[in-house]
Amino acid sequence: MSQENTNRFTYLKEGRIIGKGNFELTPEMSCKLAVIYGSQFDVNESIIIGRDFHYDCRMLKRAFSSGLMSSGINTLNLSDCTFPLMQFTIRRYGASGGVYFSGGHLYSEDVSIRFLDAQGINISQQDNQKIIDWYNNFPKNINRVDSNNIGKLTGIPQTEDIYVKSLEQFIDQKKIAEKNWKIVIDCVYSPVGNIIPLLLNDIGVEIIALNTHYRQRIGTIPNIKTIRNTTEIVKASESHLGICFDVDASRILIIDENGTEISFEDLLMLFVTYNERIQNSKGNTIILNPEISSVVKEFIVESGFSIKEADNYPGLISRQIREERACFAASDELEFYFPNFAPFSDGNLILLKVLEIMTKQDDLISSLVKGFPKGININKTIPIPIDNIEKIHQKVRDIVERHNYRFYDILNDLKIIKDDVVIVLKLAISRNAILLSAESKDIKKAKNILSELSELIISSFE
Repeated sequence: MSQENTNRFTYLKEGRIIGKGNFELTPEMSCKLAVIYGSQFDVNESIIIGRDFHYDCRMLKRAFSSGLMSSGINTLNLSDCTFPLMQFTIRRYGASGGVYFSGGHLYSEDVSIRFLDAQGINISQQDNQKIIDWYNNFPKNINRVDSNNIGKLTGIPQTEDIYVKSLEQFIDQKKIAEKNWKIVIDCVYSPVGNIIPLLLNDIGVEIIALNTHYRQRIGTIPNIKTIRNTTEIVKASESHLGICFDVDASRILIIDENGTEISFEDLLMLFVTYNERIQNSKGNTIILNPEISSVVKEFIVESGFSIKEADNYPGLISRQIREERACFAASDELEFYFPNFAPFSDGNLILLKVLEIMTKQDDLISSLVKGFPKGININKTIPIPIDNIEKIHQKVRDIVERHNYRFYDILNDLKIIKDDVVIVLKLAISRNAILLSAESKDIKKAKNILSELSELIISSFE
């Protein structure tokens, strides 16, 4: 029986309402959620709504817009857009909030609904729970307006152009154009394919763009197959970088000119070391989530910054940036925050900042990250059958959820936490294998948990 039939709703994961479109999340439910959300604002306030390319997201967004209008809220419609573009537009137009419908990386088969505040930041866990509680007591607390006060539905033209021009103001376009960089970019069948060619063409970067069109869901993407494809094209075309976007464009996976994936830790130290604005803010605070490697934290402190930790729950790091007036922030889900632009992670801006560093240092990223410190980890390699490789993230996700491990999605990696042991699971780009790496102050415990997780993974192939 579906949740709709019981009038109960509990699909709240990681600060988002998540469920299978048209089964767990139906148009009727979407409309109810909109009335509830709209009832928390004054009549005639404006909310921005957007979605990815998929038809289930379009269906749910259209039902949601009806519910908003019935509560007297004006709806500004972005249609298909990236998540950072929507966050930018909320701030640009002074909207009271926003709602975004999309698939995800690990939960690619589902639709997620994300609610944002007037700063373009994910609302708090308490506010998400309030929406759920109101839903479960529907129609209590809701506000329906008479026909003369029904909200308006309005399109917002040229937002992509305004967004691109705004991004360009935060880099040295002229110097980047002089370097004649060439990049391979996987747009993962998402709306980022509407933006990235326009953006990079404006600043004189040659691109080979992949998967810019709509395609129905085919499982987790980017996946090891698409990452390997990007890697091969980088090497064959003698490009300087390869980029795989996440489906909502809030983060990117970076591949160097040799086809090697650049780790989160190396990217974090790259920005702290070479970004001029961060370097000019020594003594200020950098926000990190607690699970980031102690070696990296020591590097940041030795570089002259203080660290404030914030849990990796949607919106928390963004709010900490404002409270601490932080000069930079990062989470190990490959999210990087440049507060002078906005208090959220934007994959397009991350790419531009990497290009700017390569330009000013007159060097490739492989050389720039070469000397950064590495932790002392316990490593293990598990060969995997070729027919399992594209679904390995879902397999491991199911395993760790069943055994109550905490985990984070890092596109080609999973970071798995049990007790104080942190294990990074990565799919090898050059061979069919899982690479496991464990870090902990307690070496014996790390070995035991690594062995336990390895056995669970191997048994899943039998």
